[in-house]
Amino acid sequence: MRCTVRPALYWRFVVGFNARSAAAVNPVPIEPPTGGARACGGVIVVIVALTMASCAESLSPTSPSSLSPSTFGVGWFYDGQAWQASGVPAPCPTPLTSTTPVNLSRVTSILYPGQNRGGWYKPHGGFRFDEPGETGEITVVAPMVSTVYRASRALDNGEIQYMFDFINGCGILHRLGHLRDLSPRFQQIAASLPPAVEGDSRTLRVASGQNVTVGETIGTAVGYLSGNFSLDWGVYDLRARNEASEDPAWLSQHSGEFAPYAICWFDHLSPGDRTIVRSLPPADWQNGATSDSCC
Repeated sequence: MRCTVRPALYWRFVVGFNARSAAAVNPVPIEPPTGGARACGGVIVVIVALTMASCAESLSPTSPSSLSPSTFGVGWFYDGQAWQASGVPAPCPTPLTSTTPVNLSRVTSILYPGQNRGGWYKPHGGFRFDEPGETGEITVVAPMVSTVYRASRALDNGEIQYMFDFINGCGILHRLGHLRDLSPRFQQIAASLPPAVEGDSRTLRVASGQNVTVGETIGTAVGYLSGNFSLDWGVYDLRARNEASEDPAWLSQHSGEFAPYAICWFDHLSPGDRTIVRSLPPADWQNGATSDSCC
């Protein structure tokens, strides 16, 4: 299923709208995340499973949830065809609700999940920050209870970029990419990775037991010093393939561990955050709001 909304005559017009509406919904200034790197295929085993924070309304990224991760002993792995659980995972909260990893008042446009961008299919979405004078110094926080299980650091045109995969044991995986600067804790995690190499964004498993609570700071800057400030955020429901995958022709072109499981994270935000996100202009000028994941 592809859903289309006109790209809009948006840029400066909607930026002003965002600043007003975000102040009402996110009164505490917070800052945004980065994300997105292509993952290598193969078998991935996740040992630690965690509960997900369930909230009727969005938690402020500066106010970590009091919920602490709990271990179920259920692993998730991709067998080359589908994601599988090694046991019976705890049920995900209903409804499945997440906070945003960045302060929406800093966001100027939205990258929709499920689009071809830059010559590649991108199952993830994200946020752009293009206000005049923007530096990319944006705080990125954990949007849900999870554990860190995979990461990468690479050079892109000489600039270092970090990406982290997180998983919640009920079967929700999320990925943050295009992190430029990390919090002390995540800098320590990244120190276990091989030295950054130009163009090599392969993800590697990190030490198990790296539990993360809602609102914990992951990064402090996103994007590139050269001026491209964005954060990738992809959310994947490992329990079942998405609606787009019901089309055999689509699935044959979008196989793998991510695209068939990508979900529209817009739909899993609090009502206030969801309204802000959908009011912002699409960041991609070619696709606009046409998306395999979001209507």
